[in-house]
Amino acid sequence: MKIKLLILILLFVSTNAISQVTANQVDDFEDGTTQDWSGAGPVNITTDGPAGVNDNYLQITATGAGTAGSRVAVHNSIQWGGSYPSQGVIGIRFDARVLTNDLVLRIAMNGAGGAICSTTGITVTAGSGWTSVTIPIDASSMQTVPGNGNVPDGTDVGLTLSNCTQFRIISSPSPSFQGEVIAAVLELDNITALTSLGINDVLQPNDFKISPNPSKSKLNLLLPSSTITVKLEVFDVLGKKVMSKEVSKLSSSIDVSKWNNGVYLVRITSENGAQTKRFIKQ
Repeated sequence: MKIKLLILILLFVSTNAISQVTANQVDDFEDGTTQDWSGAGPVNITTDGPAGVNDNYLQITATGAGTAGSRVAVHNSIQWGGSYPSQGVIGIRFDARVLTNDLVLRIAMNGAGGAICSTTGITVTAGSGWTSVTIPIDASSMQTVPGNGNVPDGTDVGLTLSNCTQFRIISSPSPSFQGEVIAAVLELDNITALTSLGINDVLQPNDFKISPNPSKSKLNLLLPSSTITVKLEVFDVLGKKVMSKEVSKLSSSIDVSKWNNGVYLVRITSENGAQTKRFIKQ
């Protein structure tokens, strides 16, 4: 009886050890499996990954038919569950390739604080080849979102980051948990838990620029093109909207002298998707 009890305890400890995210972990799919990812029909493809011949990757096919498997969403509750802050994980990097229909990729999670999703969405253009995507997932970069029948609505970003029970990579034009219903093929490789983010880690095609950063008096905005009109929104770290307006000039300047000191999220939204950058008011 004691031996059986000891075996059960060891199995429980082993299972819980596996079910925890760790700093700098990587899913590269070189073992020929889906590495516990599930969702829109993921399969392991044995060649033509970012490194070329014989580089495995994960392929997800969404039908867009409004039934099971219709959304661009893939999830993992095994090695990507657990506490992200305790491991110092503040971002996720992966290689992505989109074969049909442009996608706006985000990170979503379920956990002790309900459903949350990254404010930042990275647009990957169909047919553009493998693209390196980095998405911040610290508390200031995530927001609560509605859940679904099995997942409660989000109430606390910090609680979910500290006790994540399901980790998701989705496509959605705006923050959500489920992801959008769309016919598309998404391919993923080298999914990595980052403990640091470089200055160029959240760049994408048609990226906008802000300067100076930090700043005491003004925020300069530079758009990638003067031919597009974008919606400009600024939020504080608590998610309160500070300003919102449409911008069409290639460059413009915003007076921030009366803003409280701290970190803000500057987001532009256009037909190409949404992009978000951090701004520090001194």
